Amino acid sequence: MTRRAFAAAFLILIFLIPLPVQAQVIHEVKSGDTLTKISKQYGFDVKAVARLNGLKTNARLVVGQAILLQGSTYVVQPGDSIWEIAKRHSLTENQIKKANHLKNLVIKPGQRLTIPRPPKLDVWTGTYYLPKDKQGNEWMIGNYQKTLSGLFVFEYRPQFDGTLMELSENETHKIAWRKGLTPYATITNLDEKVGFNPELAHRLISKKQLRKQFINNIYQVLHTHDYKGVVIDFEQVRPGDRDHLNRFLKELSQKLHKANMEVMIAVPPKEGNNIPSYSAGYDYKAIGKYVDRIFIMTYDWHWPGGPSGPIAPIDRVKATLDYAVSVTPRSKLMMGIPQYAYDWTLSGEKRQGKAYSTQKAIDIYIEHESAVQYHEDFAAPTFRYVDKEGLLHEVWFEDARSLLAKFRLVKTYGLAGMGCWHLGLTTPQTEEILLEEFRIH
Repeated sequence: MTRRAFAAAFLILIFLIPLPVQAQVIHEVKSGDTLTKISKQYGFDVKAVARLNGLKTNARLVVGQAILLQGSTYVVQPGDSIWEIAKRHSLTENQIKKANHLKNLVIKPGQRLTIPRPPKLDVWTGTYYLPKDKQGNEWMIGNYQKTLSGLFVFEYRPQFDGTLMELSENETHKIAWRKGLTPYATITNLDEKVGFNPELAHRLISKKQLRKQFINNIYQVLHTHDYKGVVIDFEQVRPGDRDHLNRFLKELSQKLHKANMEVMIAVPPKEGNNIPSYSAGYDYKAIGKYVDRIFIMTYDWHWPGGPSGPIAPIDRVKATLDYAVSVTPRSKLMMGIPQYAYDWTLSGEKRQGKAYSTQKAIDIYIEHESAVQYHEDFAAPTFRYVDKEGLLHEVWFEDARSLLAKFRLVKTYGLAGMGCWHLGLTTPQTEEILLEEFRIH
């Protein structure tokens, strides 16, 4: 989680259940397309297609919208090219040609193409989770358990004296264990007044005696609540606290590993040791020596407080992973997947952004009949709309195309796995592509 995505914690959760189907074909909506037309063209039940994409059966479609379909057969549409079909499915032209025994790049509308799928990869997946009442916990964890390995219970908040505020998690850890998931306690440096507080982090990790007390308090929470380990989500750590953070993680790991507990940490994206300079406090190489897993928050290159743009542009994600695997064991790296949309107001006096679920973004572009533009350079979809007050908005989000591109990076780089902020913000497309691409530990 990041400070920029923190507002999403207050959104209504989208409770969507993964469907037991094989889905790996992405149809990009053309002018005149309807769910009924697409379903008939591919030979599927319209209700199944609608459920798979989080839509009502009578939902209007918009040009550029990505529709996920069952099976491995793609029907060529007017204007399609092998290059575009390959890019949409994160494949190469040669892979498409080979799978279909094509001698050249010539295709025609109505032609059926097999979309090949790379071998599945074994991965470890985890997600942040905001506890609800016991019944809500049972429902939510149960419906997503097939897509998860671990659950990061959010969050235990430290005070300046190193004590931790109690969290009403309503047996989340017990439910997780019972359903085969591993629960972890998330420790943040959040402050009610300022949000993520670098001064709080500095105090807790820089003073020897307080650091020892803080570590003991973390151990007591894990031991008392039967957590497997901890996720340290200290954000905005100052460059001057780099050695302090390394020392804290080393001592914390020594303490918890003796008790067969694990240590994870969430870190901001970096493209070099001191790139960007404000993230120099996170020493990937040293951290990788001490902790069990590193959750890289490969998102928020654009956020509500700044100019509009893609949340996780694929080129920046790749640059981050290039650096990470050069200094840290791949077996410890987890790639962060954004599961939310950012909506910026581009006109009017107040030009600001806000966060909400991917499903809400879909509902908005359908309501306003806004065409979706997919930017190949960023591997990210976007759309614009005008609200009731006449203000122009720009929304960036994730869909089947952008998610598949990110999932394939996990395979390409041979990472340990992936995670997201937070459980309940995804759409059915996310879970289906995940289960098609990976075997979850």
